[in-house]
Amino acid sequence: MSGFLFFRYLNRKERLLIASIALLALFFVCTIYDLRDREVPMPLTVGGLVGAGVYALFTGLWAPVLLTIALTHVADFDPREKRLAFGLTLAAFSAIFQPASALICALILGFWVLWEFGILGGADVKLLIAATLVLGNPIVLILIAVSGGIQGVIASLQKKREIPFVASIFCGTLLFVVYPYF
Repeated sequence: MSGFLFFRYLNRKERLLIASIALLALFFVCTIYDLRDREVPMPLTVGGLVGAGVYALFTGLWAPVLLTIALTHVADFDPREKRLAFGLTLAAFSAIFQPASALICALILGFWVLWEFGILGGADVKLLIAATLVLGNPIVLILIAVSGGIQGVIASLQKKREIPFVASIFCGTLLFVVYPYF
């Protein structure tokens, strides 16, 4: 409890730095698992998502957190059209109730749709949502995409069909967090 009180009295920049370091540590461990086993343990990704959600609630981003929780429940609906309709409706309501977070809500919905169609894996989506909730800046996704593109080119030169995308998430987030200090 005293840790939360201490965390509360730090300024926004200091809180973001501490949360970013914790996020990068999580992504580094997930990258090691993804490179070694091609699978990331669920407790790591779910724990990271919960931690990111708590941090986002602490910083006032309640609508994206509620959208993330709702989308995890909608994922069990059948058929797919019903899931997509509910997901889109939930994202619209989230954006309406907290307009400042509309872009973050749209990104979370986009990640969920990519998972729904099998383009991204579950661990990738949870880590991307965690990065979006903690950092709150969509520019990090550009760096993640560039890292993924470079990784994809290298994989295609090696004749590989799949890449461990968690490594790209880690590298892009690392570049985003470290860049302002240089």
